[in-house]
Amino acid sequence: MSARNAPPSASEDVRDALRRQRPRSAELYEAACALIPSGTVSRARILPPFPFFAAHGKGSRLVDVDGNEYVDCAMGFGFNLLGHAHPIVVSAVRESVADGIGYGTPHPREVELARLLVDAIPCAGKVTFCNSGSEATLNAVRIARAVTGKSGIAKFEGGYHGWYDAVLGSVGFDPARSGPVEDPAFVGLSIGVPAENLAHTHVLPFNDDAAFDKIRRLRGELAVVLVEGVQGVGGSIPARREFLQELRRVCTDSDVLLLVDEIVTGFRLARGGAQEHFGVTADLATYSKAIGAGLPLGVIAGTDKVMSVLGSTGDPARDLIERAYYGGTFNGCVPAMAVGIAVLSHLNAHPEIYTRLNAMGEMLRSALNAMVRAHDFPATAVGAGSLFMLRFVTGEVRSVRDLAGENRRAYAELFPRLIRRGVFVPNTHFGLLSAAHTDDDLQRIVDAHEGALREMRELGVL
Repeated sequence: MSARNAPPSASEDVRDALRRQRPRSAELYEAACALIPSGTVSRARILPPFPFFAAHGKGSRLVDVDGNEYVDCAMGFGFNLLGHAHPIVVSAVRESVADGIGYGTPHPREVELARLLVDAIPCAGKVTFCNSGSEATLNAVRIARAVTGKSGIAKFEGGYHGWYDAVLGSVGFDPARSGPVEDPAFVGLSIGVPAENLAHTHVLPFNDDAAFDKIRRLRGELAVVLVEGVQGVGGSIPARREFLQELRRVCTDSDVLLLVDEIVTGFRLARGGAQEHFGVTADLATYSKAIGAGLPLGVIAGTDKVMSVLGSTGDPARDLIERAYYGGTFNGCVPAMAVGIAVLSHLNAHPEIYTRLNAMGEMLRSALNAMVRAHDFPATAVGAGSLFMLRFVTGEVRSVRDLAGENRRAYAELFPRLIRRGVFVPNTHFGLLSAAHTDDDLQRIVDAHEGALREMRELGVL
């Protein structure tokens, strides 16, 4: 990242306050930096001047090693749908590990979880398991290519589908490199990616009908289009319902598979995820986060026709030319399957959780927007369902291009000031609510935002 594009740092006043508030985290961070690049296992966990180190979580709250408590709006980047240390998750882990971690052979919990998933997921004729959302989408792309015999893939500008080469780019908008809105260019997020690994990747404009013309133009080479119902990392930006429904029609007419990435939205927006919420049925869908509740679990779901390409013919020689390879040592590990069963069974027994989650998200976004209007702060709360984020733009946000003029200094100043006030919203992702959040938590989140924005205005940032 060039110096021109590097995000600005928060002011020294709040950095000093956080240093004083978290001395033990400072010690651990110094030790971690000597052993782990940048002291964390993911760049998304870097929080200036250094991340706090969590000691334990319960419900909607996190407590760090210095004893500071936070209303958590990261929720493990989405996997703590029911809240931290939910009793059904804790019990499932404890009971299952007594049976062993994995066997190298199928076991009954795989079948039980698969049945729950097929019953809930709109596109699922069959499912299979892996260990993360990135693994799920990577393998789903291979499946799509094997089924269609075509190599091309298309993702939307602002979409994030994991860490593998072919999709790791065009999550944000760079006016100098992203190209015209009707035909976006691929802008990579990492060095170390050979150009040939991107040769078959195309980028589409999000929430823009120009995407349909591009799909039709590329129909002869496109195997699959990947889309999120709500672009999480891109800015908590929901798709328009009519856009997703037309996308479904265009993909069908163009003989291109539609992959709905439900890593964040799956079992969060609704029991049937973004597909149910937006009234769209995919050919393939990928899941992680909420199902595994923090354990390494990814899911690939698809129609019977699509998923049949994974099944063996019974002849290894034929499999090499007629079937897509699939495997993994840790696929279907016992604790992950047990937790998935526990979470989905609990959600099936308590469908009111979805109503409550979505209502809380709407209440929070409405309250944040009312607050910024009352004080004439140049910001707007965006999101859908239980996802939210305050962005420093005014007007509707329909794609990452609408964030091009965002006050980046204000964005950098906000998150450490929220943490200083006991509210943790990750600065590189989106805010999330869980079933454990309360109305009091929502008020604390709004109050923390208001206090931070008032302080930022006094500093001349707003």
